[in-house]
Amino acid sequence: MKNCALVEELRLTIDENLNILTGETGSGKSIIIDALGLCLGEKYDRSFLRKGTEKGIVEAIFSSESQHLKNVLEKYDIELDEDNLLVITRVIYNDGKSVARVNGRTLKLSVLKEIATTLIDVHGQHQNQALFNKETHLQFLDLFGEIDLQDLKSDYKNVYKEYTKVKNALNILTENKDDMQIQREIDLLKFQINEIESANLSKDEYEDLLKQRDVFRNSEKIYSNLNLSYQNLYEGSVNAVDLIGSASKELSSIAEYDKVLGEYNENVERIMYELQDISREIRNYKESIDFEPYELEQIEIRIDEINSLKRKYGNTIEEIFEYYNKTKNRLDEILNRDEKVEELKREILRIENVLNDKAEKLTQARQKVASNLEEVLLIELKSLNMKNVLFKVKFEESNFTLEGKDDIEFMISFNLGEDIKPIYKVASGGEMSRFMLAFKTILADIDQIDTLVFDEIDTGISGIAAQIVGEKLSQIAKKKQIICITHLPQIAANADTHYCIEKNTSNDRTFTNIRRLDRDQKRDEIARLIAGSNITEKTIEHASEIIELAKK
Repeated sequence: MKNCALVEELRLTIDENLNILTGETGSGKSIIIDALGLCLGEKYDRSFLRKGTEKGIVEAIFSSESQHLKNVLEKYDIELDEDNLLVITRVIYNDGKSVARVNGRTLKLSVLKEIATTLIDVHGQHQNQALFNKETHLQFLDLFGEIDLQDLKSDYKNVYKEYTKVKNALNILTENKDDMQIQREIDLLKFQINEIESANLSKDEYEDLLKQRDVFRNSEKIYSNLNLSYQNLYEGSVNAVDLIGSASKELSSIAEYDKVLGEYNENVERIMYELQDISREIRNYKESIDFEPYELEQIEIRIDEINSLKRKYGNTIEEIFEYYNKTKNRLDEILNRDEKVEELKREILRIENVLNDKAEKLTQARQKVASNLEEVLLIELKSLNMKNVLFKVKFEESNFTLEGKDDIEFMISFNLGEDIKPIYKVASGGEMSRFMLAFKTILADIDQIDTLVFDEIDTGISGIAAQIVGEKLSQIAKKKQIICITHLPQIAANADTHYCIEKNTSNDRTFTNIRRLDRDQKRDEIARLIAGSNITEKTIEHASEIIELAKK
């Protein structure tokens, strides 16, 4: 990072496993998340640029072997380097503009976001809104049951694509038009077909007409030049044919003395005969030229007629023919509409029966997956000290969509005696943090994202719950790289690598820095999290004890 908020210049290497970031309130922890967000395609607010600077830079380097990532990169012709590294750079300017690059390629933010979703998953209080959105619940369920569902989903989608294709064909025929509108379209189509047919076009006609017009427009010049050419070649008092004939006569009288002279004579004779042939052709062409203005007028009229058709139906005669064929097909469709509509409706009913069967099988499989998800998630939630939780996946039937006909919603009760309700109606911030953590725990082996970021996942929890959250993060970190910002010592104690974010002042300016802590520094930072600035020997002992417990 360079020239970002309170950061003048900062380089940070994140290790594998669990990386914990701590710091006093206002030290700049959010700057790290905001900077990472810029690399993931988030919107740039120029207040993020360090005061008094023209531009800033945020750059993130990822190492990944994810096939999902490679598929997305291939779509945009981007390649990883030989070490499977991907460099994302975001340059920000004081006029509010920014430039995003991936491995040196400038990209739109929408493309950067698409790439970023394969690399890293950021979770904070606002990111948890995904779980509040009912539309995402089916995605979560299908991700959990991907192995069991993928074949059924593929079979269903193949039939659904056929279903939508036939429905679209029916819509094109009917277009929700009444009989009067249909009749107007029929009249228009017939007029267009008749206009094109009456023109009696031929493929190369237009180009031939243009050439004829050029000849007629320049006929006087052409006649004059041809006449002079003919005079010089054949008919003039001094002409090329006579002169070459004289030369041929002289050569023929000496041809017998040398073979080469004979060849000269033969070549000159050949040229003379060729000139005589060309002269006759020029004379014939000259005599065929007619200065009749009527013919030029007819050519101009025909060219205008074709140009009028081109303006209406296509830039070339080939395109006019294509339009003509489409128009005829459309007219045939309308005239035979009733029969075809009935035929398509029968086909839709047939496909709907197949589609319904596929959808039922998919629903049954999803219900089994949902039952498994309910069981596994409750176990995780209880391990996070949420012992009285009830969780259900609610199924309702919807219209056919690309994903089936299941309308799914997560229902939950966090407290004993409460009715089970949609999750967005009952979850507090701390409960949502743990609920989302439970999700990530069970999905850790399934999703392909290598890096997870948790921004203040400790909101609303403390004590034993915080210790359990720390243990869960440590558990996930065995399979994923985790970056976690926290205020709680019970979570921070689980760090495989601990960083401290600090704010300092120098020369009347404020700077944010990050330090990687060694073992003793980590203990002291845990003590600060426990007691604030009032650190005693007992606090240090307590910090050491928490760290040892976390190791176990």
